[in-house]
Amino acid sequence: MSDVVAGDASRSTEQATGKDRTPGPAALVLRPFGYLGMTLLWTVIWLIALAIPAGTLAYLAFDDPEAVVGNLSQRFANPVEAIAMVVFLVPLLALIMGPGAIFHLPFMCWPPAVLCLTYTLRALRPSYAGEKLSFTTYQARGESIGPPTVGDLALSLQPVRSTRFTDAVMRFYIAGWSLDGPMFKAMLPVGAAWSFLVPVVVPGFDPTLRVVCLGVAVVLTLVSLVLGVRAFRGRFFPA
Repeated sequence: MSDVVAGDASRSTEQATGKDRTPGPAALVLRPFGYLGMTLLWTVIWLIALAIPAGTLAYLAFDDPEAVVGNLSQRFANPVEAIAMVVFLVPLLALIMGPGAIFHLPFMCWPPAVLCLTYTLRALRPSYAGEKLSFTTYQARGESIGPPTVGDLALSLQPVRSTRFTDAVMRFYIAGWSLDGPMFKAMLPVGAAWSFLVPVVVPGFDPTLRVVCLGVAVVLTLVSLVLGVRAFRGRFFPA
């Protein structure tokens, strides 16, 4: 087992069953299909996650752009409402869209998809026939991101036999499934950038305003990229 493990490594199916437990003949035949199915499932979920921020913008742009322009123009014409939107709505959207929809949701999905594809290929190789391919750890509620659970959260599809490639994927797996203060803060600017893209993609806004908002969105996205890389390196490759 690698040191790059999500959840509590001392509470895992690998610890419970042992690494030398040989899969039965039926498992050897069926597991390539099982892992391939999981690859497709996680890929679909990942695509849905990617579509949330982009799809919301597309909905605003094509459903009723005149209403969007009129509503926002009316709000910003009132100084009190304009201040309220800037002070409350933009930070709220930055919180939801940045760490949530833009970072954690996609990064919770694509690492399992890549790992499942890896296990599908390994399941076809005789050198892996005598061992399990993946294991599950368990994490107490509130210590990892995930759906509400009655008991502990299961973090599955982690590699039994690790390589530099699977370790790299697992770092993104951990980043997606667990909260990290520096990464959370790093994703707030790109969440705010999403708000500034609304006047850019919705037709009807002043062209100058659209150019300014696009520039602000690009700058905020670059800030998140720089801070995100720094947070990732600080977490997994401390000096």
